[in-house]
Amino acid sequence: MRSSSSRNEQSHPPGERTRFAHRDNPQRPSETMMPTRAAIQQPAARSAADVTPASGSTRPIRREHWMDLVRGAAILLVVTFHASAIPIFLAGVDPTSVINDLNTLFAPYRMSTLLLLSGMLLGRSLAKTGPTYYTGKLRTLAWPYLLWGTVYWLVTMQDGWTDPSNWIALSWLWFIFYLAIYYLAAPLLTRIRGPWFVLVPLALWVLSAILSTDRIGPSGMWGDLAYYGGFFFAGHLVAQHRHQLARIESWPLLIACTAIAGGFGALLIGQTRGTYFGLDGALQWISGTTSTAPGDGSLTAATRLIDRYELVWIPVILAGVAAIMMITRRLTGTKRGLDGDSAHWLQYIGRNSVVFYVVHYPAQIMITSWLGDWGMRDPTWMLIINTIVAMSLSYLFCWLRRWPAGDAVFVFPKLRPRRRATP
Repeated sequence: MRSSSSRNEQSHPPGERTRFAHRDNPQRPSETMMPTRAAIQQPAARSAADVTPASGSTRPIRREHWMDLVRGAAILLVVTFHASAIPIFLAGVDPTSVINDLNTLFAPYRMSTLLLLSGMLLGRSLAKTGPTYYTGKLRTLAWPYLLWGTVYWLVTMQDGWTDPSNWIALSWLWFIFYLAIYYLAAPLLTRIRGPWFVLVPLALWVLSAILSTDRIGPSGMWGDLAYYGGFFFAGHLVAQHRHQLARIESWPLLIACTAIAGGFGALLIGQTRGTYFGLDGALQWISGTTSTAPGDGSLTAATRLIDRYELVWIPVILAGVAAIMMITRRLTGTKRGLDGDSAHWLQYIGRNSVVFYVVHYPAQIMITSWLGDWGMRDPTWMLIINTIVAMSLSYLFCWLRRWPAGDAVFVFPKLRPRRRATP
C-alpha cells in the first residue's frame, strides 16, 4: 500500500505474538486488521465537554449539546468498529459484508471528527495559567494513558512492556497520546493569531504528506501525528470563527457536503469490491498511478487507487465532518437558536467519552478471546456481544466515578497540601 507502516495491511504469521493493529483504518478482512507494531486505534473529567478529559474554563459556559451528540455518535462508531475488527485477528472471524461496508463508509470521519471537536474546546484549556494547564493535562491525559496502557499489557499478556518504545502511541491509546502532544504544543502554536492560524493545520497536513511513502499517505507515527494534528488545530480555527461559519451554514452547503462525503464513502466501498464506478481514469490521475482494482475484490496495497490519508482527500473529509455537524445542529434545533438538548443517552456517552474510549477496547479483547475459546464463530453475534458488554462495562465505570477511587482510574487525584497543625 502507498501508505504508512502504521497502516500496514500484511498477513500476520500464525502464532506470532505482537501488538494489535490500532489505526482507524478498516478494509476488507483479506487486507486489514492484521497486527502491526502498535495496536488498533482512537473521556473526560467528570463533566468535561471535550473528548479530552480537560475541565472547562473558570467561567460558566453554555454547554454545546450538539457537540456531545456528535462526540457520542463518533465514540459509538469506534466501539462497533473494534467490536467487528478485533475478532478478525484474535479469532479469525471476518465481519459480514454489511458491517464491513459500514466501517468503510465511516472510516474517514470517525477519528477526524473526534480530533476536530477536541480542538474546538482548546480555547477553554488555554484560558488557564501555565502550571494549571500543564498539570491538568498530566492528570487527565498522561495518567490514564499510563494506567490503561498497563491494563492493555495485562490483558494481552504480551512481551515487550519493558521496552519504553513500545509505550509510544500504544494500541488504541494512540488517540490519547496524540492529544497530549497537541496540548503540549498548543500554547506555542496558538501564538499565531487571526486568519494566519490557518497555516497551522495546513502546515501539519503538508508535513504528513512529506513524511509519506511514495508521497501518498502519512508514514509511521510522525505522519499520523501530523495528519490528525491538522484536524485538531482546524477545530481550534473553527471555534475562533464559529459565528462567521454559522452565517454561511445553509441547506445548499449542507446538501453539497453530504453529497461529497457520501460519494467518497461509496468510492471507498466500491474499491473494496473491485469497482470505481467508471472513475478509474480520474482516480488514476489523482493518485498518480496506473493501478486498477482487481475484479475479484482481492484488494491489496499495490492495487488501491484511493488512500483516504492522501493530502488530496482532506477537503473531502472536512466536508464530511462539516455535514455531520450541520445535520446534527439542524436535527436538534441548534441552528434555530434552541439549546439542542435531546437524545440524552447519546449526550451521556459524549460527555463521558474518555471512559467509553479507554474501557471498551481491553474489554473487547477479553470478550473476543473468551468467545473464541468457547467456539463462537458467528460474526454478527460477536459484534453484538462485544458491543453490549463493552458498553455495559463503560457505563459501570461511569457510575463508579461518583467515588474518588473510581474517578482516579481516569483522572489523577488532586494533591492537596497538608495543613499545618496550629499550636
